[in-house]
Amino acid sequence: MASRIAIVFGAGQNIGTSTVNTFKAAGYKVAHVSRSADGAKDDNTYAVSADLTKPSSVSNVFDKVRGAWGEPSVVVYNAAAVHFTEKEKSLDVATEDFETDLAINTTSAFVAAREAFASFQKSSGPRTFLYTGNATLAGPLPGALTLGVGKNATAHVIRLAEQQFRDQDIRFVPLLSLPQRYFFVDERKEDGKPMFTGLGGQAHADFFLSLAERKTAGEVPYNATFVSGKGYTEFPNELIL
Repeated sequence: MASRIAIVFGAGQNIGTSTVNTFKAAGYKVAHVSRSADGAKDDNTYAVSADLTKPSSVSNVFDKVRGAWGEPSVVVYNAAAVHFTEKEKSLDVATEDFETDLAINTTSAFVAAREAFASFQKSSGPRTFLYTGNATLAGPLPGALTLGVGKNATAHVIRLAEQQFRDQDIRFVPLLSLPQRYFFVDERKEDGKPMFTGLGGQAHADFFLSLAERKTAGEVPYNATFVSGKGYTEFPNELIL
């Protein structure tokens, strides 16, 4: 039987909560990860605590989920951090703050992708890694240096994983398993402008599920830009933010 186990990192309000509820409704067991999680667990949900400023905590989450249910086939990384500065002083970020945001935006996300890959070799089903991105992949955002650095660095990890592993046959995985996929998910307005505020929690959750279960129409690349209610929509690669 296909594995229907999902882990959602950054399971707070809006995107996180909507994603947890949407995958549960689709029949997944869902582990939702946040700093304040209380460890509660039943047959279908598991509240796992983790401090994502400490990347080692990510592997601990996977260990707990594997011990409770088995190997996850969907991993959603929705955690993010930013220390804003004045737009004219984008480099005015303390080293400690830069390192903290990088740990959350990139290093812990990398560990999650690495652990997901390990699980995908042993699980069947969707085998999908989803990362909540934004339009900084298309252009720098003044005043939000740490966010842009983290998103772009993780986009490189995702693009490489998608390129190398998408159609790779992995031993011990049933032949009927779907090819593993890695996505950088970026919500946009209909005209292609970025959605830095007003992000749609349910829109993300629905798109995540459609990507995981391959219900999207046509071919979707690793940089999965989408519009609420329309799904994947291709936009120019360069923006002035």
